Amino acid sequence: MKIYTLKLVFICLIIGSGVYAQSTSATLIKKVEGFSHPESVIFNEDKSEYYISNMADGVEGDGFISRVSAEGEITELKWIDGLKDPKGLLMVGDKLYVTNNTELIEISIEDSEITKRIEVEDAKSLNDITLDAHGNIFISDSGKSAIYLMPGDNPNMMIPENKKGEVFEYLNSTNLEYVNGLYAHKDNLYVAAWGENQDGNFIKVNMDTRKIEKLSKEGIGNLDGVQPVGEDAFYLSDWATGKIYLTGKNGKIKEVLTSEKSAGDIFFDPGKNQLVLPMNHQNAVWWYQLN
Repeated sequence: MKIYTLKLVFICLIIGSGVYAQSTSATLIKKVEGFSHPESVIFNEDKSEYYISNMADGVEGDGFISRVSAEGEITELKWIDGLKDPKGLLMVGDKLYVTNNTELIEISIEDSEITKRIEVEDAKSLNDITLDAHGNIFISDSGKSAIYLMPGDNPNMMIPENKKGEVFEYLNSTNLEYVNGLYAHKDNLYVAAWGENQDGNFIKVNMDTRKIEKLSKEGIGNLDGVQPVGEDAFYLSDWATGKIYLTGKNGKIKEVLTSEKSAGDIFFDPGKNQLVLPMNHQNAVWWYQLN
């Protein structure tokens, strides 16, 4: 495992410097079937289990969240059910937040029950969700090329008094290219864009100024998931082709693997050096060992 970690750090340094002297590869080690259009994967280290959102058929009440063991065995297929089109997952303490079409759902992991539902005004299709260092929760809306914000207790930014404790529109721009994947790191949001009538880009948004900067030199694909690799690199998934890319903050990319069409909101496990791919059309989750 130390060999994998050192290799990955070396690759990150190469990506950051913009020099591609070495590539990485991956081996498919496991396929677990039985899901219903899985979209996102997250891992709970304390309980040593994955949570997987299942969009199902997008009908009111048929979506659900699955519990899966660290070994990849389905522990409880419909752990939390009665949802509609659930996608993004975020853990904050003992709470699991889920984007559920036009609402944000809060789940008590310990009690295995929904504790709060927050309807998001004017939302069209909430997707990914991320947390910054100040407790702010950011949510992408792929249906309207926007990002929503639920301020934390110490938001570190100007929040209107009437918006505190609410979810409100933080940024709406076609320059977000119909934002899909979202990851908060230091003072920036990193965006995996789906694109509209063209391939989406890897994008950076400054949290304070809300300045939007396109990092990739040209469109990459219908980007879905974004996962950090250390401090300076990211994995990106292209839903349309099933390709997974490694990229740096300079926007240069390197292909890591090709799965199949419909690779969704991926999860990277740095401890095991593995990528976990929810495969929407295949109704399965695939595990890859990075080499």
